[in-house]
Amino acid sequence: MPSRRQSIANDLRHLISTGHFKPGERLPSEAQLATRYTVSTPTLRSALALLQGEGLVEKIHGSGNFVRRPLRRTTYVGGAATSPIPPPRATVRTTNLQALGDLPALLNVPPLTPLTEVLYVIHEGKSPHTLVRIYTPRDLVPADTPGPDR
Repeated sequence: MPSRRQSIANDLRHLISTGHFKPGERLPSEAQLATRYTVSTPTLRSALALLQGEGLVEKIHGSGNFVRRPLRRTTYVGGAATSPIPPPRATVRTTNLQALGDLPALLNVPPLTPLTEVLYVIHEGKSPHTLVRIYTPRDLVPADTPGPDR
């Protein structure tokens, strides 16, 4: 016989899989769910922890528990990526600067070495999703790289 936390997790998993709770939707509060299942808050949190471990639920401190959106699945066919979801949009900005602060030690270059910073911001829908900064000594940057001095 499954434990109480397992039974609660099974029921919530079923409610999520059948669309009662939709991706991105906030679940009822932990107090409301504990009352609904007539268990203590720690037991309810333990059930939610099972779902968090499975990637079905995401807890956002101060906001509550949310049904996670499904992961994007991309399939590569003949060198081209296909996905049922529109591809993310990326913006790229390059800046020339000098190695200051922690950069000389991190890049193993002398202070004030000319660098090119490439900043990638990847958006999914209207929201930024990923931020990447790449620092390269300017003399190693390929000549065809777009940038402020190219």
